[in-house]
Amino acid sequence: MNKNIFLLWQGQLISQLGMQAYSIAMMFWFMENTNSSALMSIILILSILPSVLFGPIAGVIADQYSRKNIMVVTDLIRGTAVLVLSLTILGEYGSQFFIIMLFAMVSLINGISRAFFQPAVDAFIPDLVTTEKLSKTVAFFQSSTQCTTIVGQAMGGILYRALGAPILLLLDSISYFISAFSESFIKHSFEEHKKRIGISNKYKQHKADLIEGLRYVKSCKGMLQTMIFASSVNFFIAPIMLLLPFYVTGQLLEEAQWYGFLLAAMALGSILGYWLSATINVQGNRRTFIMFASMFLFSCSLMLLSQTASPKIALFGLFIAGLSLGGFNLQAMTLFQNNTPTELRGRVMSLLMTISSGLLPLGLLIGGVLGTLTNNNTQLIFGLCSFSIGLLTIFTSFNLNIRNYMFNSESAGLSKA
Repeated sequence: MNKNIFLLWQGQLISQLGMQAYSIAMMFWFMENTNSSALMSIILILSILPSVLFGPIAGVIADQYSRKNIMVVTDLIRGTAVLVLSLTILGEYGSQFFIIMLFAMVSLINGISRAFFQPAVDAFIPDLVTTEKLSKTVAFFQSSTQCTTIVGQAMGGILYRALGAPILLLLDSISYFISAFSESFIKHSFEEHKKRIGISNKYKQHKADLIEGLRYVKSCKGMLQTMIFASSVNFFIAPIMLLLPFYVTGQLLEEAQWYGFLLAAMALGSILGYWLSATINVQGNRRTFIMFASMFLFSCSLMLLSQTASPKIALFGLFIAGLSLGGFNLQAMTLFQNNTPTELRGRVMSLLMTISSGLLPLGLLIGGVLGTLTNNNTQLIFGLCSFSIGLLTIFTSFNLNIRNYMFNSESAGLSKA
């Protein structure tokens, strides 16, 4: 591992730990203080919507400006926003309504920051490693991040009971500041990057660059359809992740720490999935088989989750869900990264994030409404989601454009480069 990759990895690792603290603090604060899945879904939508609105332009900026500076600035913004929220709750400076509004504002700020942060990271990693090492580097990043996720989620529920929401939020804000500090030491020749792709502050140039990225995706037959399929999982998983705290307390009849245990099991499965997928030779039809088989296994594991009231079986179900999703995500990510020229990669990855993020708010909204209408009947809602994923996977597997793109992706990418 070279120094630049280590600094980026270190920052991501620490901030991921803080993000788990924020997630658990927010979810259980809302469940205990409002008991409203609909309200919780609105707060989550506010954190995701900016990726839809700003995703395309964020990709253009990631291709035109220093990716390192984008990461540092957005981490500092997120750290400051969460710090204000933490101190407000800790000092009891406002009513419950005021804190809900502050949660909404911080979620929006975090969402806008992430909209610019993620395309910069996704486009930056291939610049720091060779093509031959990209797949294993992505797997290392994802699996080590998942390791931190396991620790954060396994301990989050326990720490929430012991320390409360304000302290967990404070830990999250500190993690962003540490991440920004680590990223600031990355050394990368921006002048060389600027010379290669050009810089312009004019609106027309931004628009032209955005159109160029969209045309590239459109010119690769099956690429856009593959993006939509890869992103569709977010629509169906959104209601499950939204209602998981209610599943823990209502269907499993357990306390908050089991929410963390379940998420940790899924993260542990993801680590194994990433590494197993990274070690497989994906030439020919193997990638196609791995991606479709992983999605179908993901569907089956969620169906198991939906029908059980046993915490141990639920742990197993989410472990398998993480395993299959990790394998699928690695293949999807490297598929798009490897086969996109570096001067277009930021725009292509931001388009992927935009599609993926665009489906999340709809899934969360539907999950919140279904939760309200069914009194948070997780058995019914989780079962519908898992069945839909399986059905979508079967239908998509017959789409020749998607199958051909997965099969011919490497040669197609080289011809476009």
